Amino acid sequence: MYVNRAVELNSDNMHRFQCFIVFDPASSRINETDVLVRGSKILEMYEKVASGIEDNQSIKALTLRNRLSKIGQMLDLLVTHDNLIVTKFFDRIWRRYSYVSNISELFLDYPTFIKFFPEYEKENLLAQRIDGSEDDEDCETVADGAPIAEE
Repeated sequence: MYVNRAVELNSDNMHRFQCFIVFDPASSRINETDVLVRGSKILEMYEKVASGIEDNQSIKALTLRNRLSKIGQMLDLLVTHDNLIVTKFFDRIWRRYSYVSNISELFLDYPTFIKFFPEYEKENLLAQRIDGSEDDEDCETVADGAPIAEE
């Protein structure tokens, strides 16, 4: 696999970046370089966001409140928070986004996260973009993996 060049965050694309809460046992499937926060600190983050949107009645806030309600119910079922993870931010157009989104719960998008946690703004919050092997660039393949013949 190869890592693409660094992604630049700007006002046009920052809404595409999402972080996730990953529960045990799926948390062991997350690469350590993709972990932003681990453990009981996530409960504090959850409470801060949940209390921060309590009075807001906008559609965006109601959607976030419903999502947080589901996450809150899952957090209540946990015996230990040791393997609880908040991931770094994944762009919705990356291949790895679909993998992470299938084993976790969507937490916050980048602008919302920075609104509630401005102290993280200076940190490297983006996961690395990994798109496959270097050979993928040189050779197109059909669905069964066989190379397409060059003309």
